[in-house]
This record gives sequence, structure tokens and C-alpha cells, in this order.
Amino acid sequence: MTKDRLTLGALGGPQTFNAKAALLILEHYPEFGEIIYFPTSEETMAAAMRNEVDAACGQEQTSKEGFHTGMQARVSAPGSPLHVIAETTQHYHCSLLGKPGAKLEMVRQVFGHTGSIAHSRHWLEANLPNATIDTVGTNSLGAAQSVLDDDGSTASVGSPDMAIEYGLTEMVKEIDDGSVVNYWAVSLAPRFSESPDRVVVAARFREKSGMSDLISTMASTGFALQAVYPRSSGAVLYEYDYVFRFRGAGSLESVRAVLARCSAARLAGAWQSRE
Repeated sequence: MTKDRLTLGALGGPQTFNAKAALLILEHYPEFGEIIYFPTSEETMAAAMRNEVDAACGQEQTSKEGFHTGMQARVSAPGSPLHVIAETTQHYHCSLLGKPGAKLEMVRQVFGHTGSIAHSRHWLEANLPNATIDTVGTNSLGAAQSVLDDDGSTASVGSPDMAIEYGLTEMVKEIDDGSVVNYWAVSLAPRFSESPDRVVVAARFREKSGMSDLISTMASTGFALQAVYPRSSGAVLYEYDYVFRFRGAGSLESVRAVLARCSAARLAGAWQSRE
């Protein structure tokens, strides 16, 4: 790998859902050249904040639960140094993984990472009403190993590749109802495109007019609002920190001109989608 290619932090190992998203980012964005794995999401993000990796891969939002509040809070926080520099979308394809020879009726406990459990909870509760559902604090690799070491009464939620890696059985496939997840690569370095088709703006507003002016002015530059995430500032009633996601076609120069007239706003991402 040449030094001019970026490193991307990801959770767990190659079999995790986060790592699969990171692999897609490497496939679609050639400026990335290597994935470095960390045991927890917090450590992955911390590595990016310490500039130990050039960017961290994390969920932006999901079809099942909407915005990932942790990521949105990090980007929207006043003075945040984080910038979105790439993104990718993937279907989760969660499977219920069991010990070889175990039967579904034997399962009394299900482990999984926070995201995989959230996407599969509806199926788990409907089909395994007598099983406890537990989230692991690290990643799904440990959950898979626990299943392998148990007597067949434990299962985990993971990817098909996880089953191959650990010698587990896919007891049931596709238990997440077709969940789709969008991931961001966030970095301390802006890496803005001169002609972006995706723009992310972070801002704090107390008055609705400021937010309306930002949205309408961005539209005049060719970028329509795609989504907005609000988070209470915790300081003043009706004051919120926002993440605005815009989609369209325009110039970085025109976006900067808009934000130069809005002291409450920060350009948190301007890139070209590669999907």
C-alpha cells in the first residue's frame, strides 16, 4: 500500500457487518487502501479522533431504526472536528447462527452486537419467545465463539461469513426483514470534493427562520434537503443541533458561499458518491 492511500478503521474483523461496509468503501473509493480493525465501536471512533487511522466506518442511519444517534451526535456537536468523506449502503443479511447439530427448539439464549440484534429483534421475539436476547459490548466475533463453546442452547446473530469462519450452522437465514444500513466514513480531514453530489451541514439553530433560510438557499445552489437530524442542545429551550443531509449537484464554491452567510453552520462533508 502506498502512503497516499487512506486507512479506514472498522469494528471487529472481516466477518462483521461493519467490516463488510468498510470493504465496500474500499471497493468504491480508491483513495482508501487498508482496513484496520478495533474490538469496539468506541475504540474505532477514538482511533480516528486520535488520527491513528485516516477515517472510521460507522452507521449513519438504518431502514429499521432511522438515524444512528451516536454518529449524528458526534457530527452535530458544536466544535466537532469530524467530517464525512465517503459513504456506502448495504443490506444486513442477518442469520441466526447455531452450533452444528443444534435445533431451533433448543435455543434459550441469543447473543449479538447492538446493530444486528436491533435489526433482528422482531423475528427473534416472534420465533424464539422463550429465549433471552442479549447484546454484546464488543462485536459479534465473541458472540459466535460463545455459541461454539456452548451445548447448543445458545445462538448468535451474525453474517453468513461468520458461520463459515467459526464452523457454525446458519439455522435461519435473512432474519432482519431486509434491513438496509447506510455507513459513513468520518475523518478529521475534510477532503471536500470541488463538485460534490452529497453535502452534510452541521448547525445550531434556535429560530426556525435560520433553518428555513439554509435549506432554501442550499436548494438554489442545486442541493435539495434529503434528511435532517435534530438533537437538543441541552442549553436553551427550543435550541437544537442539527445535521442536514443534502443531495444534488453543484460546486463546493457555491456551498461555501451559502455557509459563509450563516455563522451557525459548519460544512461537515462534501463528496461525490461512488455507488
